[in-house]
Amino acid sequence: MTAPETARTLHAQLHLLDRQVVRARDGRLVCKVDDLETALGEQGRPYVTALLYGPLALGPRVGGVPGALMTAVTRLLRPEEDPAPRRIPMTLVSAIGSAVQVGGDLGHPALERWARDNIVARIPGSGPVTAGPAPRHERAGEVTPGRGRLSRLIGLTVTDATGDTAGQVADVRLSQDGPLLGEAGQAFQVAGFVVVPRHTGQLFGYERGPGGQAPLLVRTIIRRLHRGSRYVPWSAVGSLGEDGLRLTVPSGELPPLTELYQRASDSTTSQSWRKRARP
Repeated sequence: MTAPETARTLHAQLHLLDRQVVRARDGRLVCKVDDLETALGEQGRPYVTALLYGPLALGPRVGGVPGALMTAVTRLLRPEEDPAPRRIPMTLVSAIGSAVQVGGDLGHPALERWARDNIVARIPGSGPVTAGPAPRHERAGEVTPGRGRLSRLIGLTVTDATGDTAGQVADVRLSQDGPLLGEAGQAFQVAGFVVVPRHTGQLFGYERGPGGQAPLLVRTIIRRLHRGSRYVPWSAVGSLGEDGLRLTVPSGELPPLTELYQRASDSTTSQSWRKRARP
């Protein structure tokens, strides 16, 4: 079943990953979104449950030697037996725009907390450092067992119904019509995938839809680089796993990215998301 046209839509890579997180009440910087925690809903459809941040979230995304080194050093410095990425539940997210605004008691940013515990506390004469109560998002636990990370969907190989390789996942489209998440309303769940035929660099959004604010020359170059890119709606997904994304239709039947948005819906899609006010 496809997402209703009225559902708010975002693209994970374009609108959420690496976006700055700020505290809603005073604009204080908290962290950056390094990954998204997901759970499985109906028909195995992933939906976003939390923002993940810190080296243990970013390291696997970076990959290779730098990512492995980042993860190993962090595990050495963390006192837990099996540390996991820090998380901020989506129930605390109040708005998504140029930055992600979050409410609740977020405590100290991760870097300040690490410096307090590992540097300041060890300086002779500094006295005991009191951490105070655990922040609300950490009391809720870290990455929940059995849940996944949305970044693992990026880069998956896509195979169509004929067995041919259609490309790889470059971005994940999310629609806010998933399961209820407390006062935050409905969760953002996977609505579809942006699929590119080859790795041609990061997508910046200019290749999607007929509109856009980029100069004509930039739009022309970007769309030339990403010609042949397609959009896979969830209704065309046969199976989704670590071995890749398998479709129920031939790749030739998938709509091109230039048809992803209608001109009339461009302004609706680009608007920032804000949590619905309580009645």
